[in-house]
Amino acid sequence: MARRSDHTRDQLHQMMLDAARHVAATDGPEAITARRIAGDIGYSPGTIYQLFDNLDALIVALKSVILAEILERLDAVNLSGKVRADVLALVDGYLTYERDEPALWRTLFDFSLPGGSEIPESFSHQIADGLTRVEHALAPLGLSATEQATAARTLWAGLHGIISLARSSGLARSGVGSTDALARHFAVTYLAGLTAAA
Repeated sequence: MARRSDHTRDQLHQMMLDAARHVAATDGPEAITARRIAGDIGYSPGTIYQLFDNLDALIVALKSVILAEILERLDAVNLSGKVRADVLALVDGYLTYERDEPALWRTLFDFSLPGGSEIPESFSHQIADGLTRVEHALAPLGLSATEQATAARTLWAGLHGIISLARSSGLARSGVGSTDALARHFAVTYLAGLTAAA
């Protein structure tokens, strides 16, 4: 085992997050244990609790990392000012991450922490920051700030619901189209309603 002095606290923190991400991506979030993470980085399990209050805190930090990765995908979309094209590009970015990293997506959204662990306020701010990408795409519609925020959250909720149902119930295999097709149909139909009302 490496000695604690072999790495700084910041280095250890990053090593633990990297190890947790690897475990979640390969074996699912249920496989994240103090012993597994510590073993992967060459430290004793007790080292984790010198940086995180408990294992839940490590998983919450991992959720933040995963969300940041999704937001990077969305940031790669260059908004053109054409609402339909921009929203569909954001939808595609979100869908691509779920398709590329299904276990990490599940870690972020489907994996519940035991014992009623609270999500930090910083994580809530991160989610709100992510939704601003959608709000910016909707801006040309000229909606009020409240309507724009509501529309962005409705789009995200609908998209999230389609993916979740497709994963859990085989919705996309029910003969009505792929997950991507369903998500794009929802987005286009919802935008048509917004445009008509604007």
